[in-house]
Amino acid sequence: MDKDAVTAVCIDDFATKKRETYGTIMIDISTHKIVDMINSRDYVDVIEWLKTFPNIKTVSRDGSILYRNAIKDAHSDAIQVSDRFHILKNLTQYCKDYIMKTLNQKVSVPLPFIPMENADKTDTMENYTIINKKLTLKEKYEKINLLLIEGHKKSYICKKLNLDSRTFDKLINMTDKERENLFQTKMMKKHKETVARKQEKINKVREMFKNGYSKAAIAREIGIDKHTVNKYLDPNYSAVHASYGIKKPGKLSLFIDEINRYIEQGYTSANIDEIIRKKGYSGSISSIRHYISEWKHRYKKEYDKDKSNDNGDKISELIERKNLIKLLYKPIEEVKMITQEQLDRVCNEYPFYASIYHLVNEFREILLKKNISKLEEWIDKADSLKIHEIESFVKGLVKDIDAVRNAIIYDYNNGLAEGSVNKLKVIKRIMYGRCSFDTLKAKVLLSEHMRKIN
Repeated sequence: MDKDAVTAVCIDDFATKKRETYGTIMIDISTHKIVDMINSRDYVDVIEWLKTFPNIKTVSRDGSILYRNAIKDAHSDAIQVSDRFHILKNLTQYCKDYIMKTLNQKVSVPLPFIPMENADKTDTMENYTIINKKLTLKEKYEKINLLLIEGHKKSYICKKLNLDSRTFDKLINMTDKERENLFQTKMMKKHKETVARKQEKINKVREMFKNGYSKAAIAREIGIDKHTVNKYLDPNYSAVHASYGIKKPGKLSLFIDEINRYIEQGYTSANIDEIIRKKGYSGSISSIRHYISEWKHRYKKEYDKDKSNDNGDKISELIERKNLIKLLYKPIEEVKMITQEQLDRVCNEYPFYASIYHLVNEFREILLKKNISKLEEWIDKADSLKIHEIESFVKGLVKDIDAVRNAIIYDYNNGLAEGSVNKLKVIKRIMYGRCSFDTLKAKVLLSEHMRKIN
């Protein structure tokens, strides 16, 4: 091999033993062939290796700072080109990390309000169906009463509330006591049963005392403390705990309305904790998580909380976060589960997502159209978002700004190196990974020498 003839190359690292030792591979851009490889990616070793190729003028690489410094010290005049794929991949990964941290798995966005006089009846009824899927039976009964007062007929009410006519008749014909039993929650029923058992025990204590049993004998017979016997004999004592139904104010109490608003907007417990802690919250994040879990259990079994205004119903739909993340990688036409109209509403409801979405697309356009004049403007715009993950990306970009500029100007990329590393892995597998580095290198270079380029 004539090392003097090599002028433009790609370099990349590869694992000789995964997570332990790594080597570096070099590919000649003009011939598309692997020209050399070393069993190291250490700074000093890479410098010495690169110096053995005296006429290198252009080097394509990934964003590695080690390779950047080694190339600079070995060939100070060489043009370094950072790989566009890796740059864009890093940006989208940082943005994905922030979105994963900030948005819930399912993102709530309001459906557009359509005035009743202009709404299509079929669409309106479909919207009512979405709302009523999460209504409790008690809430449906309350709506039935309101609609009856307004003068609506049974058929209209059943259709609007997505209610079976037999259920309608059952709710209307029940007595108040029967309805109260029907509407009771599991917790209420459990409490009622507990109170009944306790009252039975109280009655037994009072009956035994009335029949001449001593307090000590009653305590032994029933298996309770004699102080409890004294309490049960007090005519003013109630089986219902004095604090039942009274909610003690906790550390979250001052922030409940604000937290509810943030939950509806799709904020995570970590986001909410960060916001309210700045406003004086001193409790634990687990309390916030527990409250959010309870809130979702009450109001978000299938759909987000129903939002209404004086003009009519304004309901929400859920957009999956994974589809919003896909839009960082693909145009909206290739993401089947979200429409442009839904994306517009997400961007309107979550401005930070709109900023990230447009930022990624603008950067992609800079790379594709080689519009280097807009790079500085883009960096300033990215910095202005004050998002930690994007700030980290920008810092890395600025450190390697010359190579990034060259990535926009030149057509070179590191695809040859990535493909060659895959080829090397295949050879390792064929030999069951048991070859020495020298054997691996000889086999790789020999196969390259015998290969013809069409």
